Amino acid sequence: HARGSMGSYASMFTARAVRPGSRRVASSSASSSSSAARRACGAPLTTVGGAAAAQVRAAARPAPRASAGAVDADADGHADATPAAYQLITFFRFARVDDPEAEVERHRARIAERGWDLRGRIYVNEQGINAQMSGKGRDGEEYAKWVESDARFAGMRISVYPMEEQAHPRLALRYKPNLVQLEGGTNHLPLTNPEARAKPLTPEEWHENLKKVSAGGEDAPLLLDVRNGYEWDVGHFRGAERPVQESFRETVYTNVQEGLGPLAKVDKDKPIMMYCTGGIRCDVYSTVLREQGYKNVFTLEGGVQAYFDKFGKRDDQLWDDHLFVFDSRLAMSPDGRPSAELGEAAATLRCYCCGQNTAPPPHRNCPNVDCNRLFLVCEGCKNKLDGFCCEACTKATHIRPALVVPGRYQKYRAYDSEESRASRRGPGRRLRKERRRERRKLELAAYVLEHMTSADEDRARLVQSSGGTFADRTRSLVQAKQTIETDSDVDTESDNDDDSDDGSEEGRAINPALSRYSKQRATLREAFAVLAENERTPENLVKAAEDIALERSRMKKAPFEQEAPMM
Repeated sequence: HARGSMGSYASMFTARAVRPGSRRVASSSASSSSSAARRACGAPLTTVGGAAAAQVRAAARPAPRASAGAVDADADGHADATPAAYQLITFFRFARVDDPEAEVERHRARIAERGWDLRGRIYVNEQGINAQMSGKGRDGEEYAKWVESDARFAGMRISVYPMEEQAHPRLALRYKPNLVQLEGGTNHLPLTNPEARAKPLTPEEWHENLKKVSAGGEDAPLLLDVRNGYEWDVGHFRGAERPVQESFRETVYTNVQEGLGPLAKVDKDKPIMMYCTGGIRCDVYSTVLREQGYKNVFTLEGGVQAYFDKFGKRDDQLWDDHLFVFDSRLAMSPDGRPSAELGEAAATLRCYCCGQNTAPPPHRNCPNVDCNRLFLVCEGCKNKLDGFCCEACTKATHIRPALVVPGRYQKYRAYDSEESRASRRGPGRRLRKERRRERRKLELAAYVLEHMTSADEDRARLVQSSGGTFADRTRSLVQAKQTIETDSDVDTESDNDDDSDDGSEEGRAINPALSRYSKQRATLREAFAVLAENERTPENLVKAAEDIALERSRMKKAPFEQEAPMM
C-alpha cells in the first residue's frame, strides 16, 4: 500500500525546467542512438530520426520558468529565483555495479560528509540505482548531480519538483536485490543491455501514436498500462485498459494468461506501447516482453511525468484525470499541481463504496488495521462511514482514527496504549494476515467471475452435463486435468533433454504457468465449471477452488501411499 502525508504545497508544482546544455534531461536509460534503434525496428509507429530527432528532443525540454519557491539554474549555474524550501527528486539508471554494498556505503559517506538532508528511497544493486526522494533546499539536486558525475550513471534523466516540505518521512538508502518488485525477480533479466529493452519514444512521438490508438484500426498500436490497478483508477492515458493485475509484480504472467491477459492472443509483431509513472517499470518489463517474443515494443521516455512536462497544460493532451505518485502528494494533475489543490474539480473518480464517479484523489487507507484497504471514496460515503471502507469495518475494534486529510498513517503504537497492544499479541498478527488473505481470495474470485470466457462456459456445460455430486464433478475435473498435465510433462522432458541447468538465473526462461498468481486464477476458473449456475458466488468459488486443490493433492499422494511397504 502506498501512503504519504499531505500538506500545503506550492501552487505551481511543475517539473523543474532545465536549459539546453544540461545533461540532466537526457535519456532515462543507458540507451545509445535510440532513434537509430527505432528506425531499425521497422514498426508502423510515428518516429523522428536524425537531425529532426535532435530538434524534437530539444523542444521537449520545458522552457525555464520560476514557480513558487523554485530555483532555475542555467547551464552556467546562474540562479533565476529564490530557492525552494525543499525539492522532490526522482531518477534511475541501469548500469553494472560490481560491488553494490560498497556503493551504498560510498553514498552514505558522501551524504554524511556534505550534511545533505535527504528523505525517501534510494536503492542500489548489481543492475543500477533507483531513487525517489526529497531534500532540503538543493540538497537532493546536489546529491543527484553527484550520482550523475559517475560515468556509470552519466546522462540519466533527473526530475526535480519544488516543495514546501519533505515528501518522505525518512531516508532508506540500501542494497535491494531487485530495483522493482517482479515475480521471479529481475537479476536474470538483461536490464543493463539497451538492445534488450524497448525503444523509447519522445513525448511528442508518443502523443502522435496515441492519436492512432484513439482512431482505432487494425494497424493501431496496443496501449499497455503496466502500473498497479489502483494507479489506473486515479488516471490513465485515453484508450488504456485497466491492468488485469492489481500489483505490477504479477505483470509477467497475467498479461499473457489465456482468457484474461491483454497480450494472450496478440500477434508478436504488433506494436506495443507501454507506460508507467517514471519509466523504470516499463524498461524492466520490456525485457520480459522481448524474451517472450514480442518484437515491436515501445516505451514512453521519462514516463508519464515527462509527458506532463510537455503536454500537461495543453488542451490536446490525452491523459484522463490524475496521476498516482509514490510520495506525499499521492496524486498530481497533468499541469503538475498536487490534486488535493484542485478541490471539488478533482472529484471525478469512481468511489469504492457507492460506485459513483464523485470521489477525489488521493486514495485513503481504511482505519481498520485488519483491513488497511487502499481505496477512493466520495465525500458522502466518507461521512456516512466515518472514513471506513465498508459497514463491517466500522464495527472493528483494532482501529486508527480516520484522517481528516488523506495522508500517511503513523505506526499503530502512536494510536494505542502499550497495555492494549499487549493484549493483542500472540496469534493476532497471524489472524490478521489470514483475514487479508481471505479477502484477497474473494476479490480475485469476483474478478474471475466477471471475466469468464466462452471456453470456460463450454467447459462448465460439459462438466455439469456429467451429473453426479459436487465431489464427483470435482474428482472428474481433477482427473482430466491431471491426465493433460502428465502428457504435457512427458513432452516437455523429451524436448529439453539437451538443455543444461547450472542453477544460474542468467537466461532463465519465463514460464507463466509457474506463477502462483496464474495458478490461483486457473484453479478458480476450474471451480467455475463444477458449480451450478445458481451457486456461482465469490464465496462458493473460493471454497470450490480449495476443494479442487485438496483433491489434486490427494490424488498426487495416492500412488506413493499405495506403494509404501507394510511395516
